[in-house]
Amino acid sequence: MDQVPGTKVQSDASAIDVTYCQPCSHDGETVPADAYCTVCKEFMCPGCANFHKKQKMLKSHTLLDKGNMPTTMQCFTTKQESTQPCAIHPEEYIQYVCPTHQTLNCGHCSVIDHHSCKQQIISEIAKSFKEGQGYEDIKQVIFKLLKDIDACASEVKENSKLIADLGEQEIAKIRNYRYQINKYFDEREQRLIETIAQMKNINKGISEPMQLKQCDKLKTRVSDIKAKLEAQENNTSQLFIEAHISKGLLEGLQLSLAEIKKTNTIHHYQFKKDTATERILGSKTGLGTIKKITTSKCLDQRCDRSSSISQEKSEKKTTSDAAPNVQADGDEKITVYDATINAKAKKLTIVNTDLTKLRYYQGPDILVKSPSDAKEVRLSGMIAMPEDRLLLADGNNDIVKLVDLKTYRVRSQVSMPGAPWDICLLPGDRVAVSIGCMGIQLLETHGQLSLGKKINVDGECYGVGFHNDSFIVSYDGGKIEKINMEGKVLKKVSDSWLYSSPFKKPFYLNVVGEGLTAAIYVSDFVKNTITKLDMDLKIIQTFQDPALIEPRGLCSVGNQLLISGWGSHNIMCLDLPSGKMTQVLGRREGTVWPRSFSYSQQQKKMYITLTDNVVYANNYIRVYGTI
Repeated sequence: MDQVPGTKVQSDASAIDVTYCQPCSHDGETVPADAYCTVCKEFMCPGCANFHKKQKMLKSHTLLDKGNMPTTMQCFTTKQESTQPCAIHPEEYIQYVCPTHQTLNCGHCSVIDHHSCKQQIISEIAKSFKEGQGYEDIKQVIFKLLKDIDACASEVKENSKLIADLGEQEIAKIRNYRYQINKYFDEREQRLIETIAQMKNINKGISEPMQLKQCDKLKTRVSDIKAKLEAQENNTSQLFIEAHISKGLLEGLQLSLAEIKKTNTIHHYQFKKDTATERILGSKTGLGTIKKITTSKCLDQRCDRSSSISQEKSEKKTTSDAAPNVQADGDEKITVYDATINAKAKKLTIVNTDLTKLRYYQGPDILVKSPSDAKEVRLSGMIAMPEDRLLLADGNNDIVKLVDLKTYRVRSQVSMPGAPWDICLLPGDRVAVSIGCMGIQLLETHGQLSLGKKINVDGECYGVGFHNDSFIVSYDGGKIEKINMEGKVLKKVSDSWLYSSPFKKPFYLNVVGEGLTAAIYVSDFVKNTITKLDMDLKIIQTFQDPALIEPRGLCSVGNQLLISGWGSHNIMCLDLPSGKMTQVLGRREGTVWPRSFSYSQQQKKMYITLTDNVVYANNYIRVYGTI
């Protein structure tokens, strides 16, 4: 049997082994052991034990005294130990695995974060893992993945041959379409020119020389009458006679002048631009767009569904750019694949529309006050939903309303157990609504609105967001919590005896992104800030701009975040990659005290509720279309 360092094997096999200090044995000394470290698995003399306790990185190690330590090392054998350093504590090696949290831990991690977990020692389970089905499954996944990669690479080579032909075909289509458009406008131009020629021919019917000659004759006759009257001014009787005769002549001459004027009337005309053509010239998608209609076969068809990384096929979706209020194809579309081990990857489509470059025009308002409402409407929350729907939180009447954006009418409404404030989307056509001290109320939104499960919270909640089966909730006073579906607190940012909360009035929040890139954005009504946190509620960055005062509602669109400035009377747009803020709507466009708002990518419209001096104005939603 191999001898373990620090262990003295006596000649009498029946005698009890004597344990010696293992650190001292490296220097050739045999000092009796007085303590045993359960983490390092070493016997130590009193001197080495005292030194072990004084080391900062070893303070968490547990030392057993002579009465409790193992009495023999005969059962200890040399094992293969890990040489992989811990990512959190590089000075220690990974030795344990936590089945509960599925993490690899060193001694420090075990004591600090997993002291209540039932961990396993890697060196004890490693051999059975290697010989078991788990390792065999991983090797099969690797083999299958390599095979799929080779198949995908082969198809990439094949597809490269099609790229040139495909490009030429589509360019030919564009040029043919352009030829048809040019032909159409050439024909329209010719017809307009012919119409002008016809109008010119009508006006040419007026003979200028003839009319001038007639005018000269009339002038001569009038001058003759004038001369005769002047010649008889000394003879009043003869003057009377000439004047009586001239009166009838002058009436005839007036009729002749009227006929000349009538024939001298011309037909005026002017060119009027076509409104449909004007919209095309102002459109960013004139002539057409290049739209991706299929995804890579390597990812969608060739990769097996049992592989550790897979992907859903993209759904074909058609849009129209004929009108300014319809989703255009010209927006850039980014496909993100979120892959996890032994799970099907989700495909997320994000539409990147630069909201700062759009032109906004005011459309007809939407009346949202129902005959059954006991009070004037006060909308504190609003969210655009699929299928042209808009969900509203009416805190004055304790009601959530569903508006049909096609008909601009309230389709359904449901009474709440308290005053609703903020709304966030959940999977499965559901939403969560914050209702102050009453907690979070879940709603079913398919068809008619109906109440679902209610989740209790600790405090008066305002903003609410959702991510990976957890809610992010903000409270009056500055507290922010991450809770599960049962209301259990997982993480928190709040006041304590040691730290003060970085927030004062975090009225609204918004979760942006998916997977590892997800982040939380919180608006602070008092501090005039927008704060970015990670999913562990750790502050990453704070944004502030002089043009943003008393921020309230938030709405994310691609990589941009819209913010309503209640005190600054505007809607600001925060570019998330650069951190730059730009105003998109303000007083000039009629945005006064914006309380809540939402932007519909499907409709390409902004919906805002304003706090106006006129009472009835609160019962309407202001609509802004975009071009």
